[in-house]
Amino acid sequence: MKRFPVICLLLLWTFGLSAQTQQTISTAPARETTEEYKPKRHTVSGYVRNNTGELLINATVFDLTTKQGTTTNEYGFFALTLPDGLHRLRISYLGYEEHVEHVDLQADRRLNISLSEMPSLSTVVVTGDLNSPMLNTQTGKRSLSQKDIRGEFALLSSPDVVKSLQRISGVAEGTELVSGLYVHGGNNDENLFLLDGTPLYQINHTMGLFSAFNVDMVKNVDFYKSGFPARYGGRLSSVIDVRTNDGDMQKHHGSYRIGLLDGSIHFEGPIIKGRTSYNIGLRRSWLDLFTTPIFAIINRSNNEDKFSLGYHFYDLNAKLTHIVNSRSRLSLSLYQGRDALKSKDEYNQTYGNGNYGSNDLTRNDFHWGNLNAALNWSYLMAPQLQANFTAVFTKNSTHYNTLYESNDRSETRNDFTRTEHGYHSAIYDAGYRMAFDYRPTPGHHIRFGNDYTWHLFKPQTYANTSQYGANEKRDTARLAGSNRHIAHEISLYAEDEMVLSQRWTLNAGANIGLFHIGSRLFCNVDPRAAVKYQLSEKVSLKGSFTTMSQFVHKISNSYIDLPTDYWVPTTANLRPMRSQQWAIGAYIMPDKHWLFSVEGYYKQSAHLLQYANWMGIEPPAERWQDMVMDGRGRFYGMELDARYHAARLELSAAYTLSWNKRKFDHYYPGWFNDKFDNRHKLNLNLHYRLSKGTFAYAAWTYRSGNRATTPTQYAPLPDFGNGSEQGYIYERPNNIALPAYHRLDLGVNIHHKTKHGHERIWNWSVYNAYCHLNTLWIDMKYDEQRGYVRAKAKGYIPIIPSFSYTIKF
Repeated sequence: MKRFPVICLLLLWTFGLSAQTQQTISTAPARETTEEYKPKRHTVSGYVRNNTGELLINATVFDLTTKQGTTTNEYGFFALTLPDGLHRLRISYLGYEEHVEHVDLQADRRLNISLSEMPSLSTVVVTGDLNSPMLNTQTGKRSLSQKDIRGEFALLSSPDVVKSLQRISGVAEGTELVSGLYVHGGNNDENLFLLDGTPLYQINHTMGLFSAFNVDMVKNVDFYKSGFPARYGGRLSSVIDVRTNDGDMQKHHGSYRIGLLDGSIHFEGPIIKGRTSYNIGLRRSWLDLFTTPIFAIINRSNNEDKFSLGYHFYDLNAKLTHIVNSRSRLSLSLYQGRDALKSKDEYNQTYGNGNYGSNDLTRNDFHWGNLNAALNWSYLMAPQLQANFTAVFTKNSTHYNTLYESNDRSETRNDFTRTEHGYHSAIYDAGYRMAFDYRPTPGHHIRFGNDYTWHLFKPQTYANTSQYGANEKRDTARLAGSNRHIAHEISLYAEDEMVLSQRWTLNAGANIGLFHIGSRLFCNVDPRAAVKYQLSEKVSLKGSFTTMSQFVHKISNSYIDLPTDYWVPTTANLRPMRSQQWAIGAYIMPDKHWLFSVEGYYKQSAHLLQYANWMGIEPPAERWQDMVMDGRGRFYGMELDARYHAARLELSAAYTLSWNKRKFDHYYPGWFNDKFDNRHKLNLNLHYRLSKGTFAYAAWTYRSGNRATTPTQYAPLPDFGNGSEQGYIYERPNNIALPAYHRLDLGVNIHHKTKHGHERIWNWSVYNAYCHLNTLWIDMKYDEQRGYVRAKAKGYIPIIPSFSYTIKF
């Protein structure tokens, strides 16, 4: 805690120094150091919106007079400090018409810029996009707008944020069809998902078939995989910052969508025109609407064995936005997502004139999901300084209940057995975020702030009840237990993106994380730095160094999200996970249509946790610290990307060459390959506009197969009983690579305008178009005649056609 005054002094010094510099430039009287007049400087600041009032993230604001520019932040805010006089500001954003604003700067000016959406895009290239990988400073950053996400392949006709990210170089998807995200060798729980500033712990539905993000609500996604700005912390591998739409401030409209397995409705519009808006989106699967009547029909024809199964998920997003005045803005963002799975198996048998019989009942009930809330106040404190204050709340919970009941009847005896097992795990977060965006000059973009989170971990609150007996005599046994951990997490950060010269740009900062649990206080200082060298207008070079810390962990026995997973904190006996990552890259843009990039990275991690999966599918939370292993990771590789944009055609290619290795001394004495150590990965994507309203797309994926552990010998083993036994001998973990994975996805979107001005969209898509059965697991058998172990690949996911119909009104 002694570091707090030092941290505060550093932040005040950074802020004060920049403010003092700006004040000197802006207010000092002119003096003749030379014969030339030194002009005064003023700040033009404001917000960039579209014509519905929606704030635009990463829009480019460029002064054609001085050749200086900036981009809008996650709240649509920009600020440029320029010499007094006439200026021409060009404001541009992908998919919108460019706007040029003529400004005569004689004092500080505040502008609210509105851009109009292009009815049909003649080209998808924005001239001088400062958020482009060519011009921004960070390595490994990708930004996806709503148009980018909607243009991706739609699995089962539902566009998906996570599956769009899986196609980026350096990212492994894990198991087929699952929304896994393994970035630069990291685990799935090492990704920081933020939804309007609140952490999202459960990102999947249907155990990974769909992600938790409703694309009708998503406005922008910033994805960081190599260099991390200092304002983010708490995870090791990547940051996915998702921002939702505010809602139309001018008119009411919405949409309906009907897909193969799910559907959605979306409404937005003004409550007070030009001041207050709402935005609501609801998505629900309807597999249970089909299975319920089907099982009912089947059970009517079967008097003895009756079985039923039902599953559904839903997402509810809501956002209210209110413009207090030109400097102040309030928003309330809510999200709730839930999965529910129920099954019932009942067996009834009667014989001997009804005097004898048996009844068996097995019932399972699972439900799990998230509840997120964020109340944000954005306030323009000064022309160069914007402040954002956010109160956040997050709840992630899992409930599981199973019941088994048996009743055997005879003329004189009735044997009864009943076993019920209940299970509940949850994590609660409450806290605040304070973020300040300060732009004293075009050459300095300073961010600093403070986050606080109160964590309540409740892994595995359980209750077991057993009843057994004969006739009226029954014994009952009950067993209950609960776990509860309270922790406090604080982070302080400061970063400055500065233009050092015409060619050099630097982003430097640090994130200080403190984690308090029980009597233990952990403090980690994570420095961050990214540098860019603009070799020419067409070539830029970058490098970055990042350290990250993680204080929370997910205990899981599977590579898919199961209701039995739970989150736990770092404790007095376990140290926080740490990682260091270096990255370098070159970016080439020979003309406005092509962009090439090559990046190399090296990441090493310490104090990684691995659950000993032989302890069962429900890791006991009371002793979870004794069932994990502390280890290290070493991950490195190279990524090649190419993109082509034209009026009707868009092509992209992403290739990854990587090595992912781990070392757990209690598991295996040496380094071994990770399960998702896919040596080669290649993604090819094509989007083509066939006509004014018809768009086709194709995506081909290839990667080296996942790895598996197989025995290398089958030999006699010592037995302390009678004689000896045969057993498998394993050389090392993940010692073989499965067959290569590849598939082709195809799709087409047809847009049609009705006479009432409504838009209809038909989508047809085909997953795994040439029906290649990729390996999901292997079946191992010992061949006694030939004396070796045989492994046979098993694949079951065939071609999957799907459709959807959307109407916008």
